[in-house]
Amino acid sequence: MLRRGHSQAMKKHTIVLAGGGHTHALLLSALQKRPLPCHLVLLSSTRYTPYSGMLPGVISGAYQPEEAHIDLKVLAERCGCEFIEDDITGLTADRSEIITRTGQVIQYDTLSINTGSTQNRVIEGPDCVSIKPVNRFLPWLSSTLPERLKRYEQQSRPFNMVIVGGGAAGVEVAMALKARFSACPVLTLHILTANGVVAGHSPGVRRLVSKELIQKGIQVHSDFRVLSVLDHCITGQNGQQLTYDQVILATPAKPASWPGQSGLSIDQAGFVRVNAFLQSCSHSNVFACGDIAAFTETSLAKCGVYAVRQAPVLHHNLTAVLSGSSLKPYQPQQQFLSLLSCADGRAIASKGVFRAKGSLLWLWKNRIDKRFMAQFPLPQPGSMDS
Repeated sequence: MLRRGHSQAMKKHTIVLAGGGHTHALLLSALQKRPLPCHLVLLSSTRYTPYSGMLPGVISGAYQPEEAHIDLKVLAERCGCEFIEDDITGLTADRSEIITRTGQVIQYDTLSINTGSTQNRVIEGPDCVSIKPVNRFLPWLSSTLPERLKRYEQQSRPFNMVIVGGGAAGVEVAMALKARFSACPVLTLHILTANGVVAGHSPGVRRLVSKELIQKGIQVHSDFRVLSVLDHCITGQNGQQLTYDQVILATPAKPASWPGQSGLSIDQAGFVRVNAFLQSCSHSNVFACGDIAAFTETSLAKCGVYAVRQAPVLHHNLTAVLSGSSLKPYQPQQQFLSLLSCADGRAIASKGVFRAKGSLLWLWKNRIDKRFMAQFPLPQPGSMDS
């Protein structure tokens, strides 16, 4: 890799993988058997990257954090990839340069972006946290939140916790928190949602989820579009008001700011516009996948299932770049199995109009998740405590 201040010449084609999302993790796993003939670099803001499918289980206490994270440094080393732990603060696409928080300027021949997304902060108020980035949320969950709940319980004060966002993430987080703090009598959980819970699913699935939330005592406030926050009170556009002690954001995905200043073609939300080959619409030597990618020919939800299926296509296309052969298009599946954890040993399954709920489905989900993680090196026990 050529960095400013270094005199060594670039001897090989350099491919930089920016971000350690699901697509890049699977790519690196595959490269252990089928390596690319290039200088490969993985640039990630963190050594340990979370697997989204198991995070509700971490929140509920069903899994240890180490069980749901991939050790990117070890994974990179296994396939001869250089690993750099640093934040991306800028990209100049016309010069093929990445700028990092520590001041490194990293040049590339080909770039693949799989940096994921964060929460859209519709609320900027006191006692407000986001579920992303996960490496900030989990320490808060295991330390700060229990201490606050203990103080409220000692004072017999009610504690209103509000989850903003009624998608699958918001619903799973709410049920996981209910399970984790089931012994806390002062805790009440609320979900604020503009369009009802799991709006992208079939009516039957939405009814199943709504019934489950009611049975767990989680209050859903539909048609609640946040207008303002003042003194621990959330006001909706229709005049609704809800006081809170803690807000957790599980809102729709939002990209980092740097792609919008990079010279890459982006959509209105700031995601990198790509064609069917996962290739930037403006720079042919840049690819993007997972949440950060916005397809010009189709609109895809920000969902880990798509990122997983993009890995073999990215592998083929990076190989094609090096060999000068034809690129392969990514064809998203029309329907896929969705398994939503109820955080009590049961799960809700859906695919199209099919829906079901039960303990066998959670066992199925657990098996799928464990099988997925078996492909990767995990952090050592206790290594994520700090």
